[in-house]
Amino acid sequence: MSDDPVTRYDLLIKGGQVLDPGQGLDGVMDIAVTGGRITKVGEDIPGDSARRVIDASGSGRYVVPGLIDIHTHVAHGAITPGVGMEGCDPDAIGVRSGVTTLVDAGSVGVANIGVFSAYIQPNARTRVIPYLNIGSYAHTMPTMIDINDLAEIDPVAIAKCVAANPGLVQGIKLRLVGPLVATRGKDIVSATKAVAREHGLPLMVHIGDLSARRRPDPHLLEPATRFAIEQLDAGDILTHLCTPNHGGVMDAVDRMMPALLAARERGITLDSALGKGNFGYRVASEQRALGLLPDTISSDLTAAGETFHSLLECMAKFMAVGYTLSEVVQMTTANAARAIGAERELGAIAVGREADLTVLDLVEGDFEFVDTKQEVFHGGFGLRPVQTVRAGELIAPGWGTHPWGWLPAPRSTSGAAS
Repeated sequence: MSDDPVTRYDLLIKGGQVLDPGQGLDGVMDIAVTGGRITKVGEDIPGDSARRVIDASGSGRYVVPGLIDIHTHVAHGAITPGVGMEGCDPDAIGVRSGVTTLVDAGSVGVANIGVFSAYIQPNARTRVIPYLNIGSYAHTMPTMIDINDLAEIDPVAIAKCVAANPGLVQGIKLRLVGPLVATRGKDIVSATKAVAREHGLPLMVHIGDLSARRRPDPHLLEPATRFAIEQLDAGDILTHLCTPNHGGVMDAVDRMMPALLAARERGITLDSALGKGNFGYRVASEQRALGLLPDTISSDLTAAGETFHSLLECMAKFMAVGYTLSEVVQMTTANAARAIGAERELGAIAVGREADLTVLDLVEGDFEFVDTKQEVFHGGFGLRPVQTVRAGELIAPGWGTHPWGWLPAPRSTSGAAS
């Protein structure tokens, strides 16, 4: 018998293996949702107490807090196709990919960030949190370099933007990319940090410059990276921890490690942000051996990367490195919520919270992945979304990242070894 027989829940997710590492939950439970919020979490909630019931039982099926991707590019429609770096449709890599919350990591600068409040956020079912690129024009032009001149950091324009658009800008993004970083890196970092602190905003710093290999002085990026790490404060984010590119933390790990450990002690988030251009399998494996574990896993997805992977596939890549399902779920739920200062609202399955949930399958297999260096490596698990619940609304996933769907590619017969 139900202990509250007159209750009529809007939605009941029944019989799922609830995995919420941030709260220490790992067991078969039911989750009831009413009015867009979690109403009850427990065992054997009667099916006739809900208007709609989803059966989440079965081997390998899990119900986790709504996944959070803290580094994406979803300025869809803000960047001219064929000219700049195109952003993803937020729902394509959001709720239709098992992800309930996205951070846009500085796709655009002060010149056109208004597109988020005017167009992107009102039309997205996914929660979208925009960070402002410190470069005024950011990724809107063909070059991937955000700052070509210090004058492109415009504190006056940014202040006007923040004042005229309350709540729009949720963070500041700096990419340590381009020739100017080699010569004026510390000045760029200092100017950017001053803007972030003026407005009480977190600072996300991108390390690793894919283009530096074509320049004669790639080693000059290391001092800027180390200086940036030393300048970060609690609540800030260092992104692309596992990059194999020049300017990454593994360029001089003996010198970087003390600064990284001190930064983590201060409350800085170490984010992985794989993308197509900033993940090295050997780097991630070496960091795990050193105890330098990322706090968060994010995808760094752009429109060009949508056919490459999803946040779920990024999680599977870290499982191939040796992390457990519980660890990668924590990195994309509780840890991610904490990284963006939303741990009281997001990242947990708890009564009273907005009902953001992800139902996913853990699939055993023999899967093949490719990193930034085009190194092939293998893993025994893939992940695919089954259902997404965003603020109590049930949303079915899309077809998937690959022509065959969501799961990573099966191991080829080429003979490549991990």
